[in-house]
Amino acid sequence: MFKKLSKQYRHITARHNIAYASDAPREGTPVSSIVIPTVGEDFIEEALLSAKFASLNATMAKEIVIVTDQPVEKFNDLPANTRVVRLEISVPNPNHKYAQIYKSRMLKIQAPLQATPDSTGVLMIDSDLNLLRDPAYLVKEDRLYSCFRKGRMGAKFENGRYEKVPAYYASTIRPSLEDHVNSAFLAATYHTFQRLCPLWLNLFNDTWEMIPDDQPPTDQPPLAATLDLLDFITVNLGDWTNWPVSKKIGGTPSVIPKEVIGAHGGFPLSEWQKYLESPDTPLLFKGQDYTRKVRYLSDAEKQEQAS
Repeated sequence: MFKKLSKQYRHITARHNIAYASDAPREGTPVSSIVIPTVGEDFIEEALLSAKFASLNATMAKEIVIVTDQPVEKFNDLPANTRVVRLEISVPNPNHKYAQIYKSRMLKIQAPLQATPDSTGVLMIDSDLNLLRDPAYLVKEDRLYSCFRKGRMGAKFENGRYEKVPAYYASTIRPSLEDHVNSAFLAATYHTFQRLCPLWLNLFNDTWEMIPDDQPPTDQPPLAATLDLLDFITVNLGDWTNWPVSKKIGGTPSVIPKEVIGAHGGFPLSEWQKYLESPDTPLLFKGQDYTRKVRYLSDAEKQEQAS
């Protein structure tokens, strides 16, 4: 209650969830690098598919960069203008219940810096997000461009069992807001990512070293706090940039709307081959429950599923 009356609250909310069209976009520079982070051999196929869509539709992009923990030679038949960068990632606590997810988040946070440093703009997308139209955005310094989802990020730590929660979640504003930046689709200048990523990574590690491993570690609460600490503006690109496939049409044969720029999720991947042949083909994707089951497993659950 008192936080909403503070000068800091008014300052941050005035710089949060700003409509792209109202932020003088013509003054920005185009996205020239598409970055796709991926961890684990079982996600190589979807990363290559995402790169293929980016190669076909991101006409302004000069490079597509797949950032991975896997050997580069495992990525065959790379689309045009695509390269692979391997990062060695060490999880602080290898015995973490969700060590593989932890590793994927650490790699993701560092992935934008693998773009060419002279890039005029970097767009990082999850490996299960396919660009169906050109993300022809112009980006400016000290701004993070994305779409927004409902949900307070700080609510993830409002649990009586958590004895230690980093103090910056109480002192920053964005973790308490009802809408948050969704990190599946993030665009910024390279310099902005240079400022963002190191602090984001530090807060991510600090958060999940203090919070028990009873939930999958997410990068979004530390991102919300980081944006406040760096005093960045967050710009809303609209819902078509990060359109949740399984939530919208999962379980029902449907044609993907022409307005979709980024289609997030959508399994099995074979349905996307049908889309490549004809975007007007009705596609049958699995529902949300399937996505949650396969992407948020603990290491033990994943091993059990594989056996």
